[in-house]
Amino acid sequence: SGAAHTPSQSRSRFEQVVDLTHALDESTPYIPVPNITFPFKKTPIATVAKDGVAAYRWEIHEHLGTQIDAPNHFFEQGRSLERLPVESLVVPLVVIDVSARAESNADTSVTVADIELWERRHGRIPEHAAVMMTSGWDRRIKDAKTFVNADASGAMHFPGFSAEAALFLARSRQVSGIGVDTLSLDPGLDVTFAAHKAWLATGKWGVELVANLRQVPPVGATVFVGAAKVTGATGGPVRLIAVW
Repeated sequence: SGAAHTPSQSRSRFEQVVDLTHALDESTPYIPVPNITFPFKKTPIATVAKDGVAAYRWEIHEHLGTQIDAPNHFFEQGRSLERLPVESLVVPLVVIDVSARAESNADTSVTVADIELWERRHGRIPEHAAVMMTSGWDRRIKDAKTFVNADASGAMHFPGFSAEAALFLARSRQVSGIGVDTLSLDPGLDVTFAAHKAWLATGKWGVELVANLRQVPPVGATVFVGAAKVTGATGGPVRLIAVW
């Protein structure tokens, strides 16, 4: 009846697996909002030496570290985190690289022209894809001051999506999610959150503080979005993994 069937022969294997997640710790940068946001903190509540088991208490808000925004982050009637369809969380990954522009202009954003140029090079964005911007900003992760990049007036300077690009992806392409390697889907200067609002109004997700996107091809990978499943949540820490 033929050779014995071994698990290794039947298990599909990816040639490449890349972690797109920053480790969360007390120095992780975040958008400073007075009386709302605060740094991550973990405190031991049990130790192996004393209690026979180790555990920490975490102090965290939903939008710290590599994290996901659900539509209800900006819209009261929007879908909450646990209601995101699971099939929208395992999707083709598209990476749009604006790092050359970001080096000389921290206020740059992904535009409709960038998306059209990407499609001329790589073909139409795959259906249900996640479209993520790489700006090279993840190189700054160990220095919160340069990551937030606030000027003397408090205005932040880092790249993001333009509202027009977000609307184009929502209305003209069947995209499941968008992502950035910076602190916000919007460029840091935009305090109106135009891209957030344009995108989240369509009932889809966005991820921020994505790592290692420069290690992933522009097209051909699949991203697994390991979102926490907390009832009513507006977002939360996420483990992002790209495979191809």
